[in-house]
Amino acid sequence: MNTDRIEEIKQMFNREYDVLEKTQKLLDKENVSKDDLYQGLEEMVKHFNVLLKDSMKITKIGDASQRKLMKANEKIESLNEKLQESEQNVKELNTILMHYIKATDR
Repeated sequence: MNTDRIEEIKQMFNREYDVLEKTQKLLDKENVSKDDLYQGLEEMVKHFNVLLKDSMKITKIGDASQRKLMKANEKIESLNEKLQESEQNVKELNTILMHYIKATDR
């Protein structure tokens, strides 16, 4: 994956990175009050909840897309089999016609 794409993905999760960084700074402090820790945890849980809901939506969309692709692939395979059968029928018909033409030329 190229660096532009990585940066684009990081931008999509900019809020989450901000919350993570803020929480990490809070944890790195030596004398942190219980209230500050609670607020940091509360904010992180809130963002995690949103991220989890978004992940579930994305998974649902991905699953639906995969089912559509599998159905389309099955249809393509079925059509390909029919095409091969038709091609075989054309070859057989061509062989019969060639024999007929040779027989009638005599």
